[in-house]
Amino acid sequence: METYESVFEFLTDPTKETFLKCRELVINDPAYDPYSEDTGNVQDLLNEGKFKEVISYVNINVLLSPSVHIFKYFAHRELGDEKAMRIEMSIAQILFECIEKTGDGTRNLPYIVTRISDERDLIRYHFNKEDTMQRLIKTEDQILDVLSLTDGSEVYFDISVPYRRIAFSFSKRNTGKEKAELKVEQPKKKNWWNFLNKN
Repeated sequence: METYESVFEFLTDPTKETFLKCRELVINDPAYDPYSEDTGNVQDLLNEGKFKEVISYVNINVLLSPSVHIFKYFAHRELGDEKAMRIEMSIAQILFECIEKTGDGTRNLPYIVTRISDERDLIRYHFNKEDTMQRLIKTEDQILDVLSLTDGSEVYFDISVPYRRIAFSFSKRNTGKEKAELKVEQPKKKNWWNFLNKN
């Protein structure tokens, strides 16, 4: 629990430096899995109306996930807890702001993410846009994810750490679930999307 609390230090000092320091706590945790199914698990619980389970769902892989905090916001809203709603929404918004501070989304200054799902969280929930294609670029120094958007623009993400972690995980796993996430992901049913336009 002490580690979990330390991860949120960026909330009181939302600078790039503090955010990346907190991110280090997550990516250095033995249980860190940037391709884990946790975000999908939480969304499924939300869509099933299991709001208390959404709120209690906590592990190292969801601490810095904007979408998970958004899902928790909706869970608290359904349960009528306005204070908790505001807290979760504030965390999600600060996470988006901190991700933006890590770069500008160009090839020279890509955004730095903790989870691969953070890419689409930023695009869909914060920028209110949609992606149409995803491709991977490998250089000597970086591994970049590039998302092409419906407006014709491209957004670059530095996924060097997550990619290397999952490459290590592949050697220990026999399933192909993580590989599937490297392919273009079709948007899921938008039961809880476009929340910014409703609040």
